[in-house]
Amino acid sequence: MKIRRITIPAVLAAIIAVFLGFASPAGADSFDKVVQGLKSQRFYLSQDSGAKLSSGDQQAVVSTLKDDKSTIRIAIVKTERVNSSGLTQLDRALGRKGSLILLDAQGSKVIAGSHDGLDSSKINELVAQARGQSSDLKSLLLNLDQQFDKAVQDKKSSSAAGTTVVLVILVLLVAGGVGAIIFVSRRRKRRKAQEMAELKDSVYEDVTRLGEDISALNLNVMDPSLDPQAKEDYEKALGSYDQAKTAVDTAQRPEDMRKVTTALEDGRYFMTAVRARVDGEPVPERRAPCFFNPQHGPSVQDVSWAPPGGAPRSVPACAADTQRVLSGQDPDARLVSVGGYQRPYWDAGPMYAPYAGGYYSGFGGGDMLSGILIGTALGSMFGGGFGGGFGGFGGGYGGYDGGGNDGGGGDSGFDIGGGDFGGFDGGDFGGGDFGGGDW
Repeated sequence: MKIRRITIPAVLAAIIAVFLGFASPAGADSFDKVVQGLKSQRFYLSQDSGAKLSSGDQQAVVSTLKDDKSTIRIAIVKTERVNSSGLTQLDRALGRKGSLILLDAQGSKVIAGSHDGLDSSKINELVAQARGQSSDLKSLLLNLDQQFDKAVQDKKSSSAAGTTVVLVILVLLVAGGVGAIIFVSRRRKRRKAQEMAELKDSVYEDVTRLGEDISALNLNVMDPSLDPQAKEDYEKALGSYDQAKTAVDTAQRPEDMRKVTTALEDGRYFMTAVRARVDGEPVPERRAPCFFNPQHGPSVQDVSWAPPGGAPRSVPACAADTQRVLSGQDPDARLVSVGGYQRPYWDAGPMYAPYAGGYYSGFGGGDMLSGILIGTALGSMFGGGFGGGFGGFGGGYGGYDGGGNDGGGGDSGFDIGGGDFGGFDGGDFGGGDFGGGDW
C-alpha cells in the first residue's frame, strides 16, 4: 500500500475544484500498480474503491499481514471488480501461490481463492466467519487475515502429520515388499518379452508373405514392353516391403508394429495394382485390407459378419472371404500365437492393437476399428483414446485419406470461494480495463 503525501497546493486545488463544481474522481490505479502493491505489502487499497480506512488502520493491516507465516494478500477494489475473473488474473500475475482476497469498500462483497489446499467450501466458511465477527472494515480485514492464516497453518500441520504417517507406512511396505516387487517385476518383464516375441514372429510372417507374393509376380522389369506404370507400382511394392522388413527388424515395442503394417498395406495395394496392369484389367480402388486376414490384400466390398456371441457389423472383406461369409462359412481368419495357442488377431489382446491400427490407419483407423471390434479382445483399445492416434483419420473403409487430431488444456489448482457467499458475479476484468488498463 502506498500512502501519498498531501501537499498544500494539492489541497487548495481540490477545494477550489469542489467549490467551482468541476471536481473529478480520483484516477483508477493501474493493474501493475495493484500487483506491485500486493507483492510488496500484501495489502492494496485502490484509490477509486471509496473505502474509508485511515492511514493508521491501513498500516495496522499491512503490519499484521507481514507478520503472518502464510502468503495471504488482500486488495480493496471497486465493487464491480470483485469477481472470479479478476481474482484469477490477479492470481496469475502474483505467481499462483498463497491465498488472495478481493473485497469492496464496505466489506459487503468478498471473493477469495487459495493455492494452500483450502477448497471452495472451506473458503466460503472462513469468509462467513470473519464477516460475522466484524463491525467495520478494519476488523473485517484483520479477521479475514486471522481466519485464513489459521486455516492455512492448520492445513500445513495436518498435511505434515499425514505425510509423516504415510512415509512410515510406505517405508514399512517397501521394506516388507521389496522381494515381492522384484519378483513381480521380473515376471512381468518375462511375460512382456514373450508376448513381444510372439507378436514379432507373427509380423515377420506377414512381411515374408508379402515378399513371396511380390516374387510370385515374376515381373521382368527390363522388358521394354512392360507398362511403365506397372513397373513404377512394382518398385513401390518392393520399397514398401523393404520398409516393413527394416521396421520389424528394429521394432522394440508393440507400438513399433504400426509402422510395419502401414508399410505392408501399401505394399499389398501396389502389388495388386501391378497384377491388374499386367493382366490388362482396371486397377482396383484403394480399399481397406480384408479385415479377416490383411494378408489377403485390399477388400472388394463390405459384408455383414458377427464374431462368436457378438452382434453383426459391417466389415471390409476380400472376394474369397465375402463368399465364405455369405454362404454361412467361417472366414479365413489371420491366426496368431498367444501363449502358445492360435487365435484370430482381433482376439489376441492389446499387444495387437498397434498391429491392427497400422493396417487401417488410412481408412478410419480407430474410428473404423472401434465399431468392427466391439465385443472382441481389441475392441476396448479403439474406444477413443488408445495411444498413438488410431483415430483422427478421415474417410471410411473404401477411401484412403490421411488426417490428424489436436488437443488442448487449461489451468487448474486455484480453489475459489466467496462472491457474496454463494456464487460469482459476472464481470469483464479480462476483456476491458482489467489485465492491462486501469482499475
